[in-house]
Amino acid sequence: MDLSINNFLSQFGIYAGTYFYCLISGIVPFVNAEVFLVFVSSLVSKPLLMPVLFLATAGQMTSKALIYLSGKGILKLSYKRYEKKITETKEKMKKWESKIGLFIFISSFTGFPPFYVTTIVIGTINYNFFSFFVIGFIGRLLRFGLLILFPQIFR
Repeated sequence: MDLSINNFLSQFGIYAGTYFYCLISGIVPFVNAEVFLVFVSSLVSKPLLMPVLFLATAGQMTSKALIYLSGKGILKLSYKRYEKKITETKEKMKKWESKIGLFIFISSFTGFPPFYVTTIVIGTINYNFFSFFVIGFIGRLLRFGLLILFPQIFR
């Protein structure tokens, strides 16, 4: 499958393309949702920005839900190459034990530690899925919102 942004948008359209591109980017690290959103937001009119923002966030969080389930052992996804990062993130999370929601928000908003790894760890510690999803959604929504606004400065 060709994951170039132009090809993806021409095949799926702006709405489905945004959702599926961001879903894929949430699982495949070299598919970059941030670059996609800056590109798309520089092309679309202002009324389309909000739907694009929500679809991008929904796509990302759909993939994070799958990764969370993988962390719980319900789904089988391979993340062996991240084992060292997972161990490091678990150690960091121990220091934040009473503030795991804040940890999730910081990771989802800033990408540090990587939200992919944080999601796996959150699944392994059996953190409440609904809380994870809502906090992660808000963090990603704000992150993506800032990215979508960036090209608007130059219009």
